[in-house]
Amino acid sequence: MAKRAIKEDIQQLETIDGRAGADTLKLWESYRDQALMWRAIALLQMPATALAIAAALIMYFFADTIIEVPQRPQPGYYSLKQLPDSEFISVATEIVNLIASYQPTVARTQFRTARKYLWEPALSVFEEEMMNKELRAVEETSRSQLFFINTRQVKVERYPDLDVVVVRVPGTRQKLIGRRPLPPDELVYYIKMTTIPRNVHNEYGIVIIDVKRRQATSREIDIEDQQAAWEEAEARKKEEELKKENEEKKQ
Repeated sequence: MAKRAIKEDIQQLETIDGRAGADTLKLWESYRDQALMWRAIALLQMPATALAIAAALIMYFFADTIIEVPQRPQPGYYSLKQLPDSEFISVATEIVNLIASYQPTVARTQFRTARKYLWEPALSVFEEEMMNKELRAVEETSRSQLFFINTRQVKVERYPDLDVVVVRVPGTRQKLIGRRPLPPDELVYYIKMTTIPRNVHNEYGIVIIDVKRRQATSREIDIEDQQAAWEEAEARKKEEELKKENEEKKQ
C-alpha cells in the first residue's frame, strides 16, 4: 500500500511538472511575439526618423523667410476732395462718442484722448470749456452721460471755398446723477474739420477746428433738411434760367 501511494504521488508530481513546462513555453512564445513586434517598430522608426531629420534640414537651409511689414504712411497732404465722406464721419463719430458718452471714472481719460483730434482754435476752447469746467462738474457730481447717435440724420456738408467739411451728428442725450436719470434731451453736434500734412499719428491728416452743439429734435432736423433741399432746388433753377437768358442774348 505504501509503495502504491508513493507511486501515485510521483505520477502527480510529473503531471504538475509537465503542466508548468507547458505554461512556461506559452509565456515565452507570448514574449517572443511582443519582441518581434517592437523590433519591427524600431526598424520602421529608424528610416522614418532619418527622413524627418532630412526634411527639417532641407526646410531650414532652403526655405525663404518672409516678414509682412505694414506700409509706413508717406509724408504728404490730402485735400478735402481726395477723402470720402466716410472718413470724416468716422472722425466726427469718434469725437462725439469721446466727449458725449462717459462715466466719471473714465471721463478724464476720454477727454484727453479727444484732444488728439483737435486743432486750433478748437483746442483752446476745449481746454477751457471741457477740461476745466465740464470735467470738474462731472467728477464732483459723479455724473454719467450717454449719447445715442441718430445715424439716419448724420450729414456731411463740404465747403470747398473755405477748405472745410462739417459733419452733423444728431442724437439723444441721457444724463445720470449717480444712479438717478434726468429727462433725456435731443442735441446736434456740428464737427468742422480740415486737413493738415499727414504723419505717422494721423494717417489722413484730418483735424477738428470747431465743435458746436445745439438742441434740436429729429423732427426739426427733418424740416431743416427739407427747407435746405427746396432752397437748393430753387437756386439751381434760377441759375439755369440765368444761364439760358445769357445764351439767348448772345444769339
